[in-house]
Amino acid sequence: MENDTKIRFSVIIAAYNIADYVQRALESAAKQTLKNIEIIVVNDASTDSTKQKILETKEKYDNIIYLEHEQNKKAGGARNTGLAVAKGEYIVFLDGDDYLAADDVLEKLDKVIGDDETDVIYLGFKIEGDREELVIPTPETCTKTFKAAIDKYPNPWSKCWRREYLNENGIRFKENIFYEDVLFVYSGVMKAKTSKIADFVVHKYTSGRVNSMTTTINLKNVEDTINNLNDLLKMRETEYTPEIDIIIKKEIRMCKKRLDNTLIGLYGEV
Repeated sequence: MENDTKIRFSVIIAAYNIADYVQRALESAAKQTLKNIEIIVVNDASTDSTKQKILETKEKYDNIIYLEHEQNKKAGGARNTGLAVAKGEYIVFLDGDDYLAADDVLEKLDKVIGDDETDVIYLGFKIEGDREELVIPTPETCTKTFKAAIDKYPNPWSKCWRREYLNENGIRFKENIFYEDVLFVYSGVMKAKTSKIADFVVHKYTSGRVNSMTTTINLKNVEDTINNLNDLLKMRETEYTPEIDIIIKKEIRMCKKRLDNTLIGLYGEV
């Protein structure tokens, strides 16, 4: 990539023990028809052959940047590492076990954004694996109240983020925790002054992968949910919005659900 070429998108991929998937993720980004992009993959101290798969793929493409953690920092830490070096005007997060839906999706997204400086763009996605679902954003599902109250998928990768907007507002992930998405997405959506909708599938999301964070049951999940709740309560004192009460209630219900699931997972029906 030429030094004087403005980078439109930084695709940030957090990778931890996903040797069977990471090549697919990388190639889905590297083969994009839009060429002024960079792909930043952060190996979060994987213990399988993830590093080998990444380096093998990197040899084939000149727009992949490889970074590595000596100690595991979970997805939030890996994404923060990617954000620290990203140069793109816009950030697209891609989980290492997911992939971009087609070779031209970033070109289509580029046209949606145009010459505007849009803080957040809501993206469509398709869920595959142990279940199937198509999620296409609409004006009704992209209001701030909907995102706080109803949205089943409050994740960072179903949005495209203007990098300077994230930097100016100090929006970053919590590290070394599960559910690092909660505060990042809440702050990112609520502070945004402008938004757009990309009403087509950008990501394909893999559901039900064995050993993924969402299929792992342990008390750390509950502890991190409580920590997020504490942070939201502190935020409520200094940055109150009606939506924050909605999301606090959701997180309380989620904490109870995760605690019940953990008890059942550890001890069976109680």
